[in-house]
Amino acid sequence: MKINHIQIACFFLVMLVCFIGCSSIRPITQNIIQDIGGNAEIEKFQYYVSSRLVLNDAKKIRDQQNITKDGTAAITDILYRNRVIISKNTMGIVLNTFRDEKDNLTLEICFEEDDNRRIVFKQDGPGSDKKFYIVYEDVFSRIINYGGALYTVDYSGDRPYLKVKIYKQLKQKTKTQWASGRRVQN
Repeated sequence: MKINHIQIACFFLVMLVCFIGCSSIRPITQNIIQDIGGNAEIEKFQYYVSSRLVLNDAKKIRDQQNITKDGTAAITDILYRNRVIISKNTMGIVLNTFRDEKDNLTLEICFEEDDNRRIVFKQDGPGSDKKFYIVYEDVFSRIINYGGALYTVDYSGDRPYLKVKIYKQLKQKTKTQWASGRRVQN
């Protein structure tokens, strides 16, 4: 049995392609959760946010009020702003999971060291291919509770959703056999 160099090269090329894996950051869905091993494994994922989030909190405090010599009321207010920026693909961890009244999975994700500063994401309705989006206390003004304070969430583009890194690899094992042929026996 003779094996030429082209056959050997083809064999190694096929083996190289079979062992190549690829990694991508994709929206988390129930399909992905089930592929990895179900809800028991959900706390082991590294989570990412799909777009840049800017959380704004503003408080106005009366600093001074008086009446000037000419009878004009003078009022000075101070506006204190707190801003938290969570960049696209910032890493986060899950702190808590639960299901809502419609059995949709809800995840509390923390992107900072302070465990009280978390963002709640919920599966967007029933189905195994639905993304997890931010849960707002007031949907129209996009207000969330973040660390005990109310923040307005600003972003551009599509609604922010939760993502995970997936590494997929296909291993293929092939057994090749060369037929030697057979002669007619008379």
